[in-house]
Amino acid sequence: MPKVLLVDTNRAAYTIYQSLLAHGYDVFVVGGNPGEPLAKICPNFIQLDYSDVSALDGLIKQEGFEFIVPGCTDVSYKVCAEVNRGRFPGIDSVETTQRINCKAEFRALAGGLGIPVPRVVGFEEALNLQAVIVKPVDSFSGRGISILNSPSSDKLLEAFNEACGVSKSGEALIEEFVSGQLYSHSAFLKSGEVVADFIVREDCTTNPFTVDTSCLEFDFDEDILNQLRNDARKLFKHLKMQNGLIHCQFILGQERYWIIEVTRRCPGDLYALLIEMSTGYPYGASYAGPFLGEDPLPRGAGRLRERIIRHTATSQEGEFLWGFNFNQPVDLKFLVPLAEAGKYINPSPYGRAGLLFISAVSEDEKNELYILIKNKKLFKYSL
Repeated sequence: MPKVLLVDTNRAAYTIYQSLLAHGYDVFVVGGNPGEPLAKICPNFIQLDYSDVSALDGLIKQEGFEFIVPGCTDVSYKVCAEVNRGRFPGIDSVETTQRINCKAEFRALAGGLGIPVPRVVGFEEALNLQAVIVKPVDSFSGRGISILNSPSSDKLLEAFNEACGVSKSGEALIEEFVSGQLYSHSAFLKSGEVVADFIVREDCTTNPFTVDTSCLEFDFDEDILNQLRNDARKLFKHLKMQNGLIHCQFILGQERYWIIEVTRRCPGDLYALLIEMSTGYPYGASYAGPFLGEDPLPRGAGRLRERIIRHTATSQEGEFLWGFNFNQPVDLKFLVPLAEAGKYINPSPYGRAGLLFISAVSEDEKNELYILIKNKKLFKYSL
């Protein structure tokens, strides 16, 4: 039975873990926190800070793993690239990983390939723009991001220093602000061709920079979808990527779109489960496949079209959790508790109460539920 190391213990990696077990592998998980869900569930949990490349490399040599699978964090994929050295399938080079994950490097790369991205500007130019966004080059969950309208020199410097303070590398960038609806395009590629892909609408209802509500778009504009597929092909070919997932977030305006970021890791907050429940496509297994020497799975003919809304329950100001009190009946397909009753939920993005997967019987009902969630009227945390 081949030994596989999943480099993640977060709940977001659960579908990956389940797919590995279903394939009959001897699955180990590694992480620094024994309180994480997979650390508790998996009998082969190894407590180790996997961001320590030397320690992770030593573990891999000691245990003789035949495959390693990155989880749902940028750090997980980055360290897997660093320890790989051509030993394991499906993992990009360190150089490719850096060019994808560093926002400044990705902007430069995309511009050279003709892939639409927001325009990076200098300090002086930013002062003459109507609105700019300042962000760390390598942060997550919207931390350290600021939008400035008609920025002054003092405000811009303050926002830039804040972004640098959040960045692990101490670097930030300034972009011309673009507005529109946020989406994600999750595409699986084999030899540079898209074999399966999905468009998901994403909204930030509590924190303007943290996605907490999403659903699949089954009838997305075909012309734009084909352009996004072409962008993924360009990246795959230029960077000589391995087969597997290319996941991007983009903003769609009235006449065009801009790609905000691209990752090769599995998205978090059980994004994989949203795809699986909505379409029947085995997202977790398809993500894991290339790291096991297999091809990503084709979309297939039998496609579900279930109307599922994924919502991460958070708090804007911070409050205590007693339970989930719904203001109307809902078809709650799955609930993942992220906090115990009586716990204080810190303001987003630092606290979360639960992950909800809600089903609707019609498009009208889905839209109604979505609006209620966005307006914070579907449920509350007390009686």
